[in-house]
Amino acid sequence: MSDNQKGLFVISLDFELFWGIRDKYDFDTYGQNVIGVWEVIPQMLELFDKYGIHATFATVGCMFSENYEDLKNYIPEQKPAYTDKNLSPYNGYIDDSVHHDPKYYFGKKLLQLVKEKRQHEIGSHTFSHYYGLEPGQTKDQFEADIDAAVNIAKSNGIELETLVFPRHQINPEYLKILRSKGIGIYRETEKSWFHSAQRGAEESILKRGFRFLDYFVWMGSHHCQNLGELKKGELYAVRAGRWLRPYKKSESSFDFLKIRRIKKQLDYAAKNGKIFHLWFHPHDIGINREINFRMLEEILNHYKKLNRKYGIQSMNMKEVVELYKQKYES
Repeated sequence: MSDNQKGLFVISLDFELFWGIRDKYDFDTYGQNVIGVWEVIPQMLELFDKYGIHATFATVGCMFSENYEDLKNYIPEQKPAYTDKNLSPYNGYIDDSVHHDPKYYFGKKLLQLVKEKRQHEIGSHTFSHYYGLEPGQTKDQFEADIDAAVNIAKSNGIELETLVFPRHQINPEYLKILRSKGIGIYRETEKSWFHSAQRGAEESILKRGFRFLDYFVWMGSHHCQNLGELKKGELYAVRAGRWLRPYKKSESSFDFLKIRRIKKQLDYAAKNGKIFHLWFHPHDIGINREINFRMLEEILNHYKKLNRKYGIQSMNMKEVVELYKQKYES
């Protein structure tokens, strides 16, 4: 084990309700996944307690609202001018919220449940699920979005220190903006070329194909990170290691491969003193909850065995950076 560093197991969640998928799905096709989040979060928090898991909940700022009237107080004047107008929630979506179940939009009660569990971190997923690489939007519009996210979080007693870029659209030009707003940590993509940050329209079939295979079999990397690699200029980047694909009937024959792949990544991190970072969306497991939670618990149970054998520890993203600072900057 290098430099006597124990392995670290990080879990982050893209916590977004319908804000994160409104440009891809409608309520008829995906509504039950999002409504299911109201059952997922209490069950997940209980499961995390059982296995001693510390997680980062990267939350869309609009979700911090209690209702439509509350949300209107934080909407920025500068809004993203995407070329594809469907990408913006400001084109009618927010106003339409008064006609639909508020559980699709407003997650303040869920956030309170997370906040009560002090081992977890509440971070940002931008205010409006902002796409930093899509054409049309600007640096000033991104800054306005982050200001809104910071302000609504503060009104809920939360100081944002960590951000997850929606769909991993990491715009290098925007990283300095994060630092100026007090956000010093972000989730980076895996190092492999087929996981690199890119706007949706430019994702090739080849890239998607390699990424799909990587979920089930080893494609050249365990996607783990050394603690000493976190510093990126003035920020700290905790690299993603694996999206936990939810249960899908058409892929169910390969579920054992998916879980085995994650276990091997955890093994590698535990044995070699590296960071393994698992992430997913709560709405991923909003349906088929029994099967999805069974898979998640199998992973957490494996982590617990490795914790006893090798000393690998669960940390949220902020805690990992605090450990880095203690080791390399004190």
